[in-house]
Amino acid sequence: MKILVTAGDTYEPIDDVRKVTHMATGRLGSLIADEFAKQGAKVTFICGEHSIRPTLKMEKIIEIQGVVSLQKTLKDLLSHTQFDSLVHSMAVSDYTIRGLVTEDDLIKKFLKIIPYIKNISNQKEMFSYIKEAFSSALYNAEGKISSDYESLLVFMDRAPKVISCVKQMQPNTILVGFKLLSNVDEETLVAAAKEQMQLSGSDFVLANDLADIDGDNHKGLLISSKGIIDRPATKQDIAKSIVNHVTNCIGRD
Repeated sequence: MKILVTAGDTYEPIDDVRKVTHMATGRLGSLIADEFAKQGAKVTFICGEHSIRPTLKMEKIIEIQGVVSLQKTLKDLLSHTQFDSLVHSMAVSDYTIRGLVTEDDLIKKFLKIIPYIKNISNQKEMFSYIKEAFSSALYNAEGKISSDYESLLVFMDRAPKVISCVKQMQPNTILVGFKLLSNVDEETLVAAAKEQMQLSGSDFVLANDLADIDGDNHKGLLISSKGIIDRPATKQDIAKSIVNHVTNCIGRD
């Protein structure tokens, strides 16, 4: 049984010392990887640089940085190795850094283009012109950004949904996705998990609410096409539940 588990955080660098990241520790992913290893699985573990590692022996541990790094690593692995299941518990950044600009420079840029946009009557064309002008004002930091700026704007672009490539490359892999929301009712949480299931082709989704996570106390809803199939209450329960349902599916195949 070959299993791929992603866990922990990704980060997007602003400069050489600053970055946008998550609070995810990789604790849950490490427990899932260990639980699979207990079942005799050969587990490949992909994680962020500060993520908690599994305690048991893994087939391979691969450290990644940002979304692009994760996407490349996943595609490389999926193109060379057939996995029975992929559990994608990593908290992947929703945005990548496009560039930086000081507030003063952005205002100066806007003042320069005002005479030109006054002559543009089409709103869509005007927006496009302004966006292009603003993009030309951005720069990528080299080294450490000076602390002398009064204000600094960071422009970010939506990151690709890495999970979407899994079923495209390996349709028969049992895919487990995760959905995290904050302070919502169960109906909203389940609806969001089902939507993700449809978009990604996941076989299971572990839906959880940030308000229900406190250390290893971690309430979740394991959801399949049948609806809610389990209600684990701790990280250990979640790991066991996911492994049990995945191994049962693999056994039926």
